[in-house]
Amino acid sequence: MDDKPQVLDAEHGAKRAKPKDVGVSRFVLLLVACATLPACWMLIHKAWGHGNHAEEQNVLGKVSWGGCGSQGSRLAECGDITVPLDYFDEGAGSASIGLARYPASVSPRKGIVLFNPGGPGGSGKGLVARAGKLLQTLVGEDYDVIGFDPRGIGDSKPSTKCFSEGIDYATFSRNTILSRSYDLASNLSDAEAKKILIRQHIEAEALYKTQFEVCARTMGDKLKYMGTSSVVRDIDFITKALEGPNSLINFYGFSYGTILGQYLVNMLPDRIGRVAIDGVADATAWVSDPYYTWYREWLTSTTDAYDLFFQRCSEVGPLHCELAHEKAEKPSDIKDRLESFIDGLFYEPLAVSNATVPGLLTSGRVRMFLLGNLVTPLSWPAAAHALAQAMTGDGAAVLDAVQPRAGADLQRSAVSCNDQLPHAAPAPGAVVGELLDVFRTVTRLAFTVVTTEPDAGCEFWPVTPPERFAGPWNHTLSNPILILSNEMDPVTPLRSGELVHKLLGDSSSLLIQDSPGHCTIALPSACTNNATRAFFADGTLPKPGTHCATDYPPFSVDAVRALDVDAGRLDAQARLGVILDRVRKGADYDDLL
Repeated sequence: MDDKPQVLDAEHGAKRAKPKDVGVSRFVLLLVACATLPACWMLIHKAWGHGNHAEEQNVLGKVSWGGCGSQGSRLAECGDITVPLDYFDEGAGSASIGLARYPASVSPRKGIVLFNPGGPGGSGKGLVARAGKLLQTLVGEDYDVIGFDPRGIGDSKPSTKCFSEGIDYATFSRNTILSRSYDLASNLSDAEAKKILIRQHIEAEALYKTQFEVCARTMGDKLKYMGTSSVVRDIDFITKALEGPNSLINFYGFSYGTILGQYLVNMLPDRIGRVAIDGVADATAWVSDPYYTWYREWLTSTTDAYDLFFQRCSEVGPLHCELAHEKAEKPSDIKDRLESFIDGLFYEPLAVSNATVPGLLTSGRVRMFLLGNLVTPLSWPAAAHALAQAMTGDGAAVLDAVQPRAGADLQRSAVSCNDQLPHAAPAPGAVVGELLDVFRTVTRLAFTVVTTEPDAGCEFWPVTPPERFAGPWNHTLSNPILILSNEMDPVTPLRSGELVHKLLGDSSSLLIQDSPGHCTIALPSACTNNATRAFFADGTLPKPGTHCATDYPPFSVDAVRALDVDAGRLDAQARLGVILDRVRKGADYDDLL
């Protein structure tokens, strides 16, 4: 289990030279010297490249902290750090990574924990600037929590900005399959469904080709520096810059952040301090397998979560779940009514004139809304209300929730396509055949995830990254990590957490939370929270086979009250779960602060 990680040439798979060790030798020695001689920061600048790039005006490794303005809490600090653009090429210039810090409030201070909220595309800087105090409830108030915007995202530069202000990505994608998702009725025969879906898939492929051609034209080679491997190098660089040359890396990643975490611990196995990953996606598939083959495994818990939605709706009745006609109504009856409504939209979409952007409510859009709410059980009462309204003719709340977000771009594609090993363009029939079988045998949301988690079309990606890590994924680590998985996570199933635990063996511990939702913080659990705090306090790991219950179930009175901003620590965790979901979706969360 101690094989050296492969540093791969992205195009040919050949082993490359190790990256320039700016974070270990020249930079660190100069960093120590500069602690007492501020003027020598310029030496660091000269130690990396020749200083002839416009973007290198800031000194490598230096962070100038200041206030976060109106977008941050009073105690948070914001800044940026200049890092090498390409850790293999000194002449490539530099990049700027946006940072936020919420300082420890308890002494002695233990160090820093870097957070990634997921996506890829979520702003860690914005999360910590605004909700750093909530994040400390996970790891302890004796840590500084650090948020960073990964390559291409948020305040980091260069940013992934393929579309212009005049014609942004929302305008490009609106009312295409990319925003309305695949339309399908469950009562179609396989032959009918394949014919309809292949036509929609061909439309999607043409749009992927178009958007990536736009990206190539507007961004050029800058696109190739946005992959996860480069982000791992940045995490190492940031840790050493903030904490010193011998500091180990502490990291907490949610959702995509668990992929980043798997890269981190396997690329830098000797640099690991306290690392927790929550809501685990399978990095081995992410890198190596065509996207359309992921979902048979990744959606294995979706139907369990979906069925629990109707079970809990039946138990609480119409007071808290407006889809129910009466308390203790058969869950299957509630489900059948909703699915009949969705199928009907395939044949006759609902006109919605009172939405923020008027349009049509289609079967694809309702399924997008469903999947988007399965990940956050605390939103189930509001989701049931919106769906009940739609079933009576008012689809505004559902349509508003799934409209393309203003300001969105191709940040996620810039990460996932740089990470994926090259694959030939799949035949439309092969893609549709696989997904239709998953639709029939695993979950009715099989086609939905293709557009809610946009990782397709990478055969058209125009650049090759300088580094693409592809394993091995089973290293022995300097310190074991904590893996957290929900039993009924609709998009990152327990089996992914079990796979990572199996690969890492004694270098990991797996805690299972008996709940639905994406990531354990989707529902508060004192048991889980105590385990994570103990882990970050002194490395204590849960006993093998540990299961944690949640403090209350979805649709309960306590769940409805959990988002009260005046509540205590566990309710702070409830708010944090919803905040993280909104961060990943690029939505506002001022009401939860």
